[in-house]
Amino acid sequence: MNKAEENTSEPVSAVSKSTLLVVFLTVFIDLLGFGIVLPLLPRYGTWFHASSGQLSLLMASFSVMQFLFAPMWGVLSDRFGRRPILLLGLLGSSCSYTLFGYISSRGQGFDLLGIGALGWLFVSRIGAGIAGATISTAQAVIADCTGVKNRGRGMALIGAAFGIGFTFGPLIGAVCVSDDNPVALTVKHLRIVNAWESDTTLVNADDFLAEIQTAGPLDEVSVTAARQVLAQPMSKAKLSGLLTTPPSGLPGYVGGALSAAALLLAAFRLQESRRPGVTGGTHRGFRLATVARHLTSPRLSVILAAVFVTTFGFAQFESTLSLLTQRFGYSSRWNYLLYAYVGFVLSLGQGLLVRRLLPKVGETRMALAGVFLMTLGFILIGITGMKILPGSALWFILPIVVIGFSAVTPSLQSLLSLAADSHEQGAVLGTGQSLSSLARIFGPALGIALLDKSTSMPYFLGACLILCGGVLVSRIRTLPRTGEQAEAGAPQ
Repeated sequence: MNKAEENTSEPVSAVSKSTLLVVFLTVFIDLLGFGIVLPLLPRYGTWFHASSGQLSLLMASFSVMQFLFAPMWGVLSDRFGRRPILLLGLLGSSCSYTLFGYISSRGQGFDLLGIGALGWLFVSRIGAGIAGATISTAQAVIADCTGVKNRGRGMALIGAAFGIGFTFGPLIGAVCVSDDNPVALTVKHLRIVNAWESDTTLVNADDFLAEIQTAGPLDEVSVTAARQVLAQPMSKAKLSGLLTTPPSGLPGYVGGALSAAALLLAAFRLQESRRPGVTGGTHRGFRLATVARHLTSPRLSVILAAVFVTTFGFAQFESTLSLLTQRFGYSSRWNYLLYAYVGFVLSLGQGLLVRRLLPKVGETRMALAGVFLMTLGFILIGITGMKILPGSALWFILPIVVIGFSAVTPSLQSLLSLAADSHEQGAVLGTGQSLSSLARIFGPALGIALLDKSTSMPYFLGACLILCGGVLVSRIRTLPRTGEQAEAGAPQ
């Protein structure tokens, strides 16, 4: 049986449509929790005294686990089925987000089993990364339920679920946090602030900064936050209570509850989609040989390279946006609202524009259009970082980047799925997800390091990387089309 016969383009069955709907709802609910936690993570890490290097590792830890576990989940889903792997991932997400909520609400001196609050934040993100690596299994479900002509539209469902979840997740998170600008204080700073518990003396921003920095300098973001907190003079006692109150744990708890709801939905409604008679490999874990075989395959290598480069460029933006908005004076609540706005644009881009245009335009052209938009958007963000444009310009620039991203991602996923053999859908998509995770490991490390040197550098570099990705995309114009063209001429 040839590839064209395996990848049927017949309309999906009622069972397949039901499965697609349940997968969409499951991913959507799970990503509500992701959308609640992600915007706060860099700020919470800073509050718990994470250095620039530690913050980079905290942001990257999720992706490190996805890189290691995505191929494993993909192979296991090929062998044992998609449903049990998705259920296991949702259970892990629920536990990890709940742990994040508990730890983030503790004080800066919290210690459990000899591990401090920052260490436990790492544990929660590692667990979430392992659980979240099952997104490749959700993509495999889409591949199981769609034919060649509908593959791109099916993959866009995952993007739409991400976009909608990333819209309502931050909106829920905005309700869970106060409208403040937390100041990251070291242990020496806290000794001074704790001594103010009963001091009713009024203090302004300049007086506070002069006194607190006798114990060591504050970073630029904390200085800006302190000036906003003390826009009006405040008693030292009230200021002490404000600065020593830990962040709210409610976002993490809500994220855990939503993932638990997704687990229940999948447990009762999700049907197994793996086709009878289609078996996966015999290995059960991450196999470097399998990934190497995919990377050296003529049909897969260029697509996988494009996935890595474009994701690497986007990861710099993704990991630094919360810190960028903090430099422009956005409070935690306004930061959430900006993320909700990004998610809303993403859901429109993938759920309406890309999903409808992709079958007409084709994956390669759609990806190239997305590359152009992302490059333009990153250049404009870099100009904003140079203070040539005001911080409010982000509300107009971000849709350019997001719509570009919503065009690139499902197009490359569809190309990758079309180029893969039917018995390796989970494994190949797992490799693609693993490379995306690898890009998200190095992206935060480089992006945060560059942001410390210049507010614009991560975004100008991101524009260059996306352009390189565009060159790769232009080289895969015809690779996946052979099977589809053969199908068009195959007997019905």
